[in-house]
Amino acid sequence: MGKYSSQEEKSQSILHSVWEYIEPFAKYLLLAAVALAGLVLLVRFLGLQPPNVFTIATGREGGAYYAFAQQYQQRFAEEGVTLSIRPTAGSVETMQLLAAGEVDAGFVQNTVYASAVETNVTALAGVFYEALWIFYNDALQPLPIEIADLKGLRIGVGEAGSGTNSASLSVLSANDVTAENSRLFEGPSAEGAELLKEGELDALLLVAGASAPLINELAAMPGIALMPIDHPLAYTSRFKNTTTVTVGAGTFDLAQNIPAQDIQLLATTATLVAGDQLHPDLARLLLIIADEIHSDGGILEDRGEFPSLVYSGVPMNPDAVRYLENGPTGLERYLPLWIASRLERLFFLLIPAALILFPLLRGAPSLVSYFNRYRVKRRYRHLRELEHEYRDYDLNQLNKAISELESFQNDLNERVKVPTALLDEYFELRMHTGLTLDRLCTRQASLEAAGQGAG
Repeated sequence: MGKYSSQEEKSQSILHSVWEYIEPFAKYLLLAAVALAGLVLLVRFLGLQPPNVFTIATGREGGAYYAFAQQYQQRFAEEGVTLSIRPTAGSVETMQLLAAGEVDAGFVQNTVYASAVETNVTALAGVFYEALWIFYNDALQPLPIEIADLKGLRIGVGEAGSGTNSASLSVLSANDVTAENSRLFEGPSAEGAELLKEGELDALLLVAGASAPLINELAAMPGIALMPIDHPLAYTSRFKNTTTVTVGAGTFDLAQNIPAQDIQLLATTATLVAGDQLHPDLARLLLIIADEIHSDGGILEDRGEFPSLVYSGVPMNPDAVRYLENGPTGLERYLPLWIASRLERLFFLLIPAALILFPLLRGAPSLVSYFNRYRVKRRYRHLRELEHEYRDYDLNQLNKAISELESFQNDLNERVKVPTALLDEYFELRMHTGLTLDRLCTRQASLEAAGQGAG
């Protein structure tokens, strides 16, 4: 018997019969598989809708951080997102909360974390300048004209755990003003301001933006003077991530000319930071809103100066860098952020997928053509084997071979369909199958006539 009746040939026959059945629908099945794979990738890699609630840490209520957070809160509400505000003692506590994952974002001073960066916290942008304000009682004699003159006085240095406290102690220590030779009050700046007004403190150091209500209150208060920074280049070279800013004469009260002259101050940058648990879309929206709120500038900032990458003491978030350098993408200008961000991620996901699939898809027609040709050619091998062996068959073997070949011929005539490009080979196969079947039938008739039995 020929190999066509073997178990292997039967398995191949079943497989090819299945292929012949599904072949007309193959391209639709392929499209469905690609669509299903795309859906899985979308869910897996693009993520679902971002959370609509998150928390930002600020300083104490009444400070610039808290005031700006309230503006952020209002804008997020317009986007359907609830922003919870968590007041803290200051930047040190905020960084601790971020590292612990208890808050999602926060405002901090660069000088606080420049020397001890938490690996799970990245900077989104610098948003405004914070100056080191040194207010003192102008009844002091002799008048302090530089920081070193504060030695031996009663000085408010901000609440422990705040950026004010960290910066104040560093600047005072550089001028040999310490707890050993002076009386330092470590408490909230608002409380320190009250003590300064009442004469319980001689000087108060605080780090804040010019828009902070406490700064305006102290600047306009009779008997309280603002000390300019002495040796500004020495400070900016000693303390990294700092610069100097100038408060112009009459800034706080033009009619009363407060201050009476231009005053140069040491400054750092208030930075918007985020923990790695903050959803990328929320981080992006934070940047967009920060751009809206801070781009106009203020007393210390020029228009368009912030948000900024300048004076960042912590690794920048890569997405934030791209946004600050290039601005919103084209899609973000015309589509909601949630849709635009997903389409962008899908685009970048499809690029490597296309690089992988293109050679496969390009070779698909050749593969299909090869498979179809194989369906035709493999039959020739069987026909050739029959022609070589059928003279040695007994009558039973011959009857079985004829039955199988007739079944194959019937399928070939009625069920098998091939592309137009293979019609010539298909008709040749049909013709050769008929010729082989004729030879088998002739041999069958010869054996029957000779009276040979099955054995």
